[in-house]
Amino acid sequence: MEEMSTPLDEARRNTRARFEQWASNPKCDANTLSAVHNVRLDKAAASIGLTPSFGQSPFAIARGNTFERGLFTAEAERLRTALVRSGCLPTTESSFIDLRLRMNGGTKVKSVDEALEQTKDWLAAVAVSSGPSPAIVAAPMVRIPRGVILPEALLIIDAVTVTFEAERPVLTVGEIKVFPDRGGHTEPAHLASARAQAGLYKLALEMTIEAAGLADSLDVSPNGFLVFTWPGSNQPSVRANEDLTSQASRALRGFDRLEASAGALVHPDDFEADEPALIQKVLDAPVSYSEACLSFCDLAPRCYRRAQEDENALILGAEAGRMLAEIPLRRAVELMNGQQPTSDREADIQRQLDMS
Repeated sequence: MEEMSTPLDEARRNTRARFEQWASNPKCDANTLSAVHNVRLDKAAASIGLTPSFGQSPFAIARGNTFERGLFTAEAERLRTALVRSGCLPTTESSFIDLRLRMNGGTKVKSVDEALEQTKDWLAAVAVSSGPSPAIVAAPMVRIPRGVILPEALLIIDAVTVTFEAERPVLTVGEIKVFPDRGGHTEPAHLASARAQAGLYKLALEMTIEAAGLADSLDVSPNGFLVFTWPGSNQPSVRANEDLTSQASRALRGFDRLEASAGALVHPDDFEADEPALIQKVLDAPVSYSEACLSFCDLAPRCYRRAQEDENALILGAEAGRMLAEIPLRRAVELMNGQQPTSDREADIQRQLDMS
């Protein structure tokens, strides 16, 4: 029988989900520790009597898998058409390179190690190519050459396009989500999450290329593309030319925090996420509550209560948090009711509240 990766192997070695969790709130130390050490947030919540509620719906997972696999069916015909329509590819005459694991819908790659090796070979081949034929690459797997996730930092990038500028290859990162794209009314949190993840993958690809000694031969575009769905359908809607510069820079700063957290590991051989000492470490870590936590973290109710006790404006949403910053809610109400400001900052807040 052919040796193939098992689902357990894949869960342990493909750290993409943990990177996505971290990117949802990289400012939170507890979330960072959870991602680095593979401490499941639902287990941490259950240990203090909270009822886990953010496990992924099997129906949502199935729909996401169906959508993504449909994009790559028939040599990625559906995705290719959408990319050409949005200007991400110059022509439908583009090749398709499938690096997906078999368990994820691929046809050739049997294991994580094979995926890493084939991605390495693909990058080396592109580096010596002068085009002009563009390409779509499904699920290249990269290893980040830094100790940011334990035991190793592996990422599967949803899709990458290869185009050529002055006979020089340019790689563009794509992020695929089943979120509905409603144009100017697309859910802001969905957009922010997808952009953050795409920026992270752009950085990971750049670091991989640098580590392979190919930076003089390959360019990674500062822009990426997001693939969402048309509302009510499984047809792709591509958002092209998404500037990922700031997201990649934010991810680079975050890597320093991840690496520091990885260096503080309690048990070097443990990455099973069920060690009580690791769970307690996550529970004891400083938190940074945001409204994004409500969509992914089972510890969010605890952090929300703490934010309420601290009268933190973030409980009213990100906009209120940005406006009031360090001003407690009680003091904001007093300023709204006409109390005299005691600082220029309070006077500015009072003016803004009067205008609103």
